[in-house]
Amino acid sequence: MKTLQYFSLLPLVLMTATGQMPDSFDASGRSAQTQNGVQNNDPMRIGETPPPQVFGMELPLLDPSSDTVSYGGAKFDVGNNALVRERFEKFLTQEPDDSEQARLYRKQLQQILDYTERHSGSGSKIGSKTLVKIGMGLYKLSDYPADGDQGGALASAIVSALDALRANRRRDKATAELDAEIDQLIDKTNKLNNRNTSRGKGGGAAGDIKNPNTGNVGMNNTFLIAANTTKIAEKKTQQGANNAASQASLAVARLNYQGLAVWFLLQRRYDHAVIGARVYRHIFRDGDVTMNLDKDSDAYKLFTGISGVPPSINAVDTMASNLRSEVDKSMDAVYGALAQNKLGVATNRLIAAVAVGDYMQSVVSFPAEHRKRIDAYWQLRKRALTTLNARDYDGVEAIAAEMKKMDVDFDDSTLLSYTSARKRQSNFALRSARKAFEAGNDEEFRRLATEAAVIWPRNPNLDKGEQEIARVDAFEPVMEEFRRLLARKEFRNIYNERERFQVVAADNELKKQYTEVVEFVGATDIMLASLKTGSETDRTVGPCLAYEQMTLLMKKDERYSADKVFTDAYGQYAAQAHDFVQALTRAEDCEKRAEYGSALSCYFRARCFFPKSTMAQDGIERMTKIIISATY
Repeated sequence: MKTLQYFSLLPLVLMTATGQMPDSFDASGRSAQTQNGVQNNDPMRIGETPPPQVFGMELPLLDPSSDTVSYGGAKFDVGNNALVRERFEKFLTQEPDDSEQARLYRKQLQQILDYTERHSGSGSKIGSKTLVKIGMGLYKLSDYPADGDQGGALASAIVSALDALRANRRRDKATAELDAEIDQLIDKTNKLNNRNTSRGKGGGAAGDIKNPNTGNVGMNNTFLIAANTTKIAEKKTQQGANNAASQASLAVARLNYQGLAVWFLLQRRYDHAVIGARVYRHIFRDGDVTMNLDKDSDAYKLFTGISGVPPSINAVDTMASNLRSEVDKSMDAVYGALAQNKLGVATNRLIAAVAVGDYMQSVVSFPAEHRKRIDAYWQLRKRALTTLNARDYDGVEAIAAEMKKMDVDFDDSTLLSYTSARKRQSNFALRSARKAFEAGNDEEFRRLATEAAVIWPRNPNLDKGEQEIARVDAFEPVMEEFRRLLARKEFRNIYNERERFQVVAADNELKKQYTEVVEFVGATDIMLASLKTGSETDRTVGPCLAYEQMTLLMKKDERYSADKVFTDAYGQYAAQAHDFVQALTRAEDCEKRAEYGSALSCYFRARCFFPKSTMAQDGIERMTKIIISATY
């Protein structure tokens, strides 16, 4: 059931939705990461430390591994955060629905809720006439546009269920009448059988000379018995059809009603869900409240998420009542927080209330002046994150001061410490850049000046060094050096200074070569680290595995042989796996001299030192094939 997506508007999800976040920061305030979880190597990240978590970005109820959020004892799928944010912001800018018509609607809805609650106790029953009155009241609710004709849908379901029960009663009455008719026919048939039997015993038997018509009478009785038997069979067939129709009608009515109740719950129409669940028990009085849901459906998972409670009408009533209570409590907390000028707490509580119960009376009637206060704080929080992401630290401090005035609980100490440290870091880099420029060290000057600008782009001291930066050609010398290192296959040197060589991206061809070099050396280092871990874990087999893998890589790609770090590690593993390497070397030498038996023996010896050796196994198979086929 796809309707569970409506529960994407759940509490605390919006805590991540504070404006469209640029790639450099995620919603928690940490440095952005790529999809593979690798730290972004964007040059804009130079010299940056992870910024602090600010503005209440924690998500205590969110499970990021499964994208679910817990609320009211259940777990729901988290939907599109942008949609959640949009709905909340739309709520803040809307006028409260507190017109005379809205108040009348809420009054009528509450009357129906109160009435059904009075009759929801054990043994309490509501008559058909009262059920019709409830249905008429629900039809009246449909006249209000915000109801979305949900009241009419529930009323129609009640009427349909009652019609089905009435039809079943009519069929039951017809079945009872058929029972009486069948009994009469059976009685008549028994009497006719008795008459034929008595005649056969001499009491006026067929063919009697004194009563020549007796034979005709017996034959007539036989025909009447056959006719009655046929009628009995027909009436029993009709009874079976009535019973089947009653069962099918009841099953359809029950299924349609249950589906509507679940629909109300999923659409967050909790008032309608509660009314529907309570009335259900008075319409279908057989005590069967279990719902037949597909175990793979989202609706089934919704119910079973509450401590294993099976899906039932009672569960719908319990869940809807609990969520109504939670929403009202959240709204009470909003009013309490606003009274104490705790805008952060009020905002989070209102997010929870709107996300879960945007149709609840306590939510839709939330006053306009309170909405404006929270909206102002909400917009400041969005601006603070986007400004922090842009590294406009003066702007962040100004916004933090405004938020502190609005929210007595707002703690700006961590944020101000962070911005002050970043400003000083930028100024220190500029001071060092100036010294490098005076010393004629253009390379160091460019690096430090760039670092200072990246750390604090709006640093006012940057303007003073703009003319000095213009005097240095930051591109051509670096590109020339890159070409020279590339021609000599000194990939490691390029990788070690990859931040400085990023300027070659201005040339499309050099950009492609730069990317290949950085990716190759980076992947090589990751592989070497993995091999090192393996060799230290198992000092017997680990070096053999490392030597073999590195040997195969060098055969496939000559760039590995040009990397000194790679070749140094290769030599180290060759020494550690001396016996294995010696056996392989002898095997290859024997194979070159066509000494296949000796080569086979040496390959087997190599496999003794490293049982999972691919090179040894390939050699064994190759030598075996040659020897068996006698191709030597």
